[in-house]
Amino acid sequence: MGLLKYMEERARMVEREIDRWVSRGLEPEILARATRYLLEAGGKRLRPCLALTACEAVGGKAEDALEAAAALELLHNFTLIHDDIMDQDEFRRNVKTVHILWGVPIAVIAGDALFAKVFEALAANAKRLGLEGARVVELFDTVSKASFEICQGQVLDMLFEKRADVSEAEYIRMVSGKTGALLEASMKVGALLGKGEPEQVRALAEYGRLIGLAFQMRDDVLGVAGEQEKFGKPIGSDVREGKQTLIVVRALATAPQEDKSTLLRALGKRDASEAELKAAIDVLKRTGAIDYVAERARELVAQAKSKLKALPESRARKILSELADFTIKRDF
Repeated sequence: MGLLKYMEERARMVEREIDRWVSRGLEPEILARATRYLLEAGGKRLRPCLALTACEAVGGKAEDALEAAAALELLHNFTLIHDDIMDQDEFRRNVKTVHILWGVPIAVIAGDALFAKVFEALAANAKRLGLEGARVVELFDTVSKASFEICQGQVLDMLFEKRADVSEAEYIRMVSGKTGALLEASMKVGALLGKGEPEQVRALAEYGRLIGLAFQMRDDVLGVAGEQEKFGKPIGSDVREGKQTLIVVRALATAPQEDKSTLLRALGKRDASEAELKAAIDVLKRTGAIDYVAERARELVAQAKSKLKALPESRARKILSELADFTIKRDF
């Protein structure tokens, strides 16, 4: 079975489970519509797929982690709704964002409602499996800590928008929280529910953190060099919002003064003209910053794949290796 077919099959399993936790029959109706909106708009379902595959990789069945996989996707979508409010984004997955359609108060509540369902679904998973107390504690501890780390990463992301001297180490710290933490949690949750050995759980958690960093770097590349129709957000929106992506960090650290000034003219300028935006993106390309970030992502994926040596040979291990490659080859 090919990687994409495998992911589609697992995604269908998760979709059915998500419908159990966030049903169309939720009341009031506006809450059902707002909470389900981004979920129905698509998405890669990468996090739940990772959880299910990690569970299989340590000897469990995908079904053993189904409620938790759905919970991780709900947690991810909660963060997206709130991120879009903070970034004042109008589009996500090629559709209007939740706060644009229903207003900020409803969007905040929709995100909060998804977050509440996360822990209800996790509890149901642990109860169904009759999970031992220590693993239940670790399960909830993993998701709780990842949720807090996402908040830390988001705050750093916002603070960095006001700076033009962010270092690569600071960027890594921010992305490790904002993106890496949840992918690490997805792998660890799956491995815990599959009753993996401690060294396997650790290795898979480390794999998740590393591909999370690589995934975000690929997003940074697609944000300035991808196709808008596939990517789902306007190309160059990160520049307009003043995001200190690793591409921007690298360009500001290495560009000649004239190029640096051109980039700074558009960076964080929401009403930047198309000409200013194009000139800024040209700087990112000319300085080699995009190629540099693509190479860094490849290095991280190689490190992630090395962690899989802790697992026995299996179809799930092979899928995880292919998934790591997919994070830096995807165009959406």
